[in-house]
Amino acid sequence: MIKNSQILVLSIVLFITFTACKKGDGTDPLTSLPVITKPVDTVVVPPIVGHVLVLGNGSGDLTIDGNTINPKANDLIKIRGGVYTSINIKNINASGTVTIQNDGLVEIAGSNDHILLNNVSNLTISGTGTPGISRGFVSRDNAQHRSIIINGTAQNLTIQNVAFKNIGDYVIYFNSAQVVYNGSKSSFSDQIHLLNIDCDNTGTFLQMLGGVDNGVITGLIKNLEIAYLNFQNSDCGAAVIVDNADGYNIHHNTVTNINSNNNNHNGIFTLKGTGSFHHNLIHNHQGNALRAWVRSLGTTPKQVLIYNNTVVNSRKYSAFETQSFQTEIISGVTTYANCKVYNNICGDLNLSKDWVGVVVDVYNLFGGTCDVYNNTGFNFPAPSMTSNIVNQQSVTIPAASNNVYYSTAASAGIPNTANLTIQP
Repeated sequence: MIKNSQILVLSIVLFITFTACKKGDGTDPLTSLPVITKPVDTVVVPPIVGHVLVLGNGSGDLTIDGNTINPKANDLIKIRGGVYTSINIKNINASGTVTIQNDGLVEIAGSNDHILLNNVSNLTISGTGTPGISRGFVSRDNAQHRSIIINGTAQNLTIQNVAFKNIGDYVIYFNSAQVVYNGSKSSFSDQIHLLNIDCDNTGTFLQMLGGVDNGVITGLIKNLEIAYLNFQNSDCGAAVIVDNADGYNIHHNTVTNINSNNNNHNGIFTLKGTGSFHHNLIHNHQGNALRAWVRSLGTTPKQVLIYNNTVVNSRKYSAFETQSFQTEIISGVTTYANCKVYNNICGDLNLSKDWVGVVVDVYNLFGGTCDVYNNTGFNFPAPSMTSNIVNQQSVTIPAASNNVYYSTAASAGIPNTANLTIQP
């Protein structure tokens, strides 16, 4: 048995060891900016405790109809590996999560091939079914059509560990632009999670149309999460377009080598509504990393938080944009939102000098505020006449504080911008 004196000695040793390892040399945090690593995939699928059903023969068209198989909460549906023409998933609405996984590599390949979702909730589609295959579902070589089409609204839907390559149209398309929000569950999508997804040479990753027109809200999505997306080698303009979001969480995504031949004044992420955009890496690109068109659902002002992003080497434009539109702020239906832009690393912006290129362009927020602080910028060859950090475009005056700007990446303590990854 360990005596109290032994416990005391051990505690002292551990304390000395811990304090000796703490860094206290007063290093400027800017000098350590390049020493950042990209998080690994973090999604863990919970163990399945229900029934297991294996479907598919490895080719052709596969239909998974909940009205036929009647899945229950915690059931697992496995799709046999092979190359399919289409997968049609419909009428799955159990009281708890039903999971669809791959059994081997499942590919949907060829022109006009797709995955179609109709009337689903509490559903997880996960490409983690076979050890050694990190992206168990692959949609490829569809030059003309969309890969995943979601008709109507969906609730508690997760799509994860999937890869898309050589897709000529939208990767994921929500066909819900005409759904009018009335507060009922069926009138909006909720808890949509798109995780650990790779896109190479595709069109726009996510398209969700909707809006606020004369007080009528359509195409609303609440609690949208996009995380650990790797999007590259595309001329799509916008990688994500969401017209009506309440509570988005866009984080730990990497977008690279995009829009080399695109000259539109686009936002790579174009999001209307409120939420958070953080810990993303956007580089070798054209367009604002985020075009945040802000408004709050309801009568209480909400926030848009833009933080800990790394935006480097753009051919055109500022890192971020914040803007509101008078026609979309309707008394009793929507109201203004406040923005905060902080702790971002932005450099080598708007190298073509076609426009002002700074950390953020601030347009009229119609009552909202925009706080811009603790950002690091370097090498903006066409800054605003009054600021290297903010570009005031209308009556909303951004409140800028504690931002720093350097003429070069090296002077900011970054020896090689190609080695920058997602901030910790």
